Amino acid sequence: MSELGVRLRRVLGAAPTLTGVTDHGVAVMMRTPRFSDADTWREVRLADQALIEPFWDHSTLSWAERHTRRAWIRECVSARMRMRAGGGLHTVIDVDGRLAGQCDVWLDGFHGRSELGLWVGSRHARAGVGTTAIRLAIGHLFGELGIERIAAPIAVGNSATVKLAQRLGFTREGVMRNYMRVGDGRRDHELWSLVRDDWVSAR
Repeated sequence: MSELGVRLRRVLGAAPTLTGVTDHGVAVMMRTPRFSDADTWREVRLADQALIEPFWDHSTLSWAERHTRRAWIRECVSARMRMRAGGGLHTVIDVDGRLAGQCDVWLDGFHGRSELGLWVGSRHARAGVGTTAIRLAIGHLFGELGIERIAAPIAVGNSATVKLAQRLGFTREGVMRNYMRVGDGRRDHELWSLVRDDWVSAR
């Protein structure tokens, strides 16, 4: 295993706690998901179904069925297992002690590459919480973990996330046609990326 792979296994038994402050003065913490987040996760996700579901992985289950306490516990356990194996970095975005969103990163330590996904509840959508969370994740990936590339597939039509990617210096590489099933069917996705050299030179 590469040196990076060994480091990932050691570091990612649980997510690191990352903290920052938005331009609006909102304190943001990224931390390991907890079983106790279940009720807030369900509340926020059900309230924002119309905003999230069209761009989320397709399922034959209803939105409510996908957001039970049991589903959250399964998600937490899977996240822990993936982090212990060095295959991911899975965090809750915490504002004022409550779950406000999630940031998930899938890691390929051997090749030094990753793929990032994020959602933030509508209550915090215009407060810079998502921007701050992604900046924290980028700094950790390129800094502590030595990742070389971050990819971000974004469903065509998800204009808010495209604007976020642009704001953070991601480059649009092209369109992946018929890429994956989200919402109620397959959808093209734009591929956005950020590489370590560009991030370093822009600092």
